[in-house]
Amino acid sequence: MVSASLSAASSRTLLSISHFMAWASSAIVTGITSYFLNNFRHGQHLIFEEVIAVLTLAFWLPSFALPFYGTYKNVYFPLNFIFSYLWLTSFIFAAQDYNWKSCDAMSPAGGRCTLKLTNEAFIFLAFFFILVATIVETLAWKARTETVSVNEPGKEATRPSVETA
Repeated sequence: MVSASLSAASSRTLLSISHFMAWASSAIVTGITSYFLNNFRHGQHLIFEEVIAVLTLAFWLPSFALPFYGTYKNVYFPLNFIFSYLWLTSFIFAAQDYNWKSCDAMSPAGGRCTLKLTNEAFIFLAFFFILVATIVETLAWKARTETVSVNEPGKEATRPSVETA
């Protein structure tokens, strides 16, 4: 069996980088989607994408430094888990809008196709990095709670606590 465990320092660093990249991607998605909402007729998909991007901007701002505090115990796991599905939904909406018929004719009608595809790419990047953060937090939680059997029958000892992300 292959063990997928991370050291405390590497999981904290990877978690912080993943959170930053998701936040940066959501900032770009917010800018592009706001441009579309302001200048073109739009549908509900764009509003959904904007709401998810803005919520990510707000909630992920403290997430860059938080993993480096000693008291951090997977605080962002529920948000990462929920928002990974929300970003996946947003990506599916963008793929339906921009990759199904003519990109120019789809919502927002009149918007440049290159900008629409750029928006789709950054939506995917936000999803990907939030998914990575969810996996890292799961592995960190597993490393903290994993039990190791001792050779003596009937005894089980807990691995010394390793502070991870």
